[in-house]
Amino acid sequence: MKTPSNYLKLSIIGLLALGLSATLSGQEHAGHSHEEETGHGETHDQHEEHDSHGSTVGAAGEEHKHSEEKEHGESHETHTGHDEHGGHGEHEEGPVNMSSSVMREFGIVVGKAGPGTLHETVVLPGEIQYNREAIAYVTPRYEGTVLSINSRLADAVKKGDVLATLESTETLRPFELKAPFDGVIVAYDVTQGQTVEAGLPLFTVADLSTVWADLQVYQRNIAEIHRGQKARIEGGHLESGYTGDIAYVAPTVDEHTRTGLARIVVDNTNGHWKPGQFIKGIISTDEQKAALLVPRSAVLKIGDEAVVFVQDEDGFEPRPVELGSSDAESWEVISGLKPGETIVVENPISVKAEMGKGSFGGHNH
Repeated sequence: MKTPSNYLKLSIIGLLALGLSATLSGQEHAGHSHEEETGHGETHDQHEEHDSHGSTVGAAGEEHKHSEEKEHGESHETHTGHDEHGGHGEHEEGPVNMSSSVMREFGIVVGKAGPGTLHETVVLPGEIQYNREAIAYVTPRYEGTVLSINSRLADAVKKGDVLATLESTETLRPFELKAPFDGVIVAYDVTQGQTVEAGLPLFTVADLSTVWADLQVYQRNIAEIHRGQKARIEGGHLESGYTGDIAYVAPTVDEHTRTGLARIVVDNTNGHWKPGQFIKGIISTDEQKAALLVPRSAVLKIGDEAVVFVQDEDGFEPRPVELGSSDAESWEVISGLKPGETIVVENPISVKAEMGKGSFGGHNH
């Protein structure tokens, strides 16, 4: 049997052994924790090193990107420089030479630019009429029967020509119908064997060497139209018109059309003007002197510019001009051209077409 004192000693020894074990175990645990912390620290350092490396790569990437952008920029500048140099721009047009035969073939006509007069005009509609002072109705003086017909519609006749022969119903004697003057039969209403009354028009003869151009004058223009004014008559399909003086202005206004009448006697020896033909009359109502005029046919629009083609020793070249006032035939030139210079006055479009074919730098034909 153990004594209490011995039991107490053994208890104390046990407690001391237990405390030593706990201490050793805590130190071991503490050492393990330190190693883990050290391991985590190394991992963190490695991560920071990785991040640092990543930053370097990022910077290199940015540098690479910047290099590409710089190269791309140089390429763009080079391309822009190429455009500015004219690689893709418009060609600068130079003079084009054309021989006289080529000019004649294309209808190109040249002339000198110089001073002139602009005319303020009024344009009026109208119609060609017979000259009523040169028309006659051929009628029998007696009632009779038509025995023969010598002339018919559209025949040209001379004064004294027998147009038809009739027999009087009273005396049974023949008599003749004759042309009163030189002209053309423009109306014809007779049949052989027909019995006609005295005074019935059988033939209408007209002298068409002159005709009337009757123009309708609008009320707003009546005060501007006077006898003696110049008027140009145009008939649409005719290549050239006729210019004459107003010979008559009606003193009244037509109650149906509410227009006045202005008449021009037109020379028709060439037979171009036909009664019944619609026309227009261009009447000059005012005049203005200009230092430099060119025909309207000489001016072309190229882009937004008005251009005339000037001819010199190098050939034809387009010249931009500033235009001023105009009339039906001419343009006033304010700048860009000098009096006396030779320009294309007819068919400049053909010169432009030749330049469009690549006729630059004095290409000869």
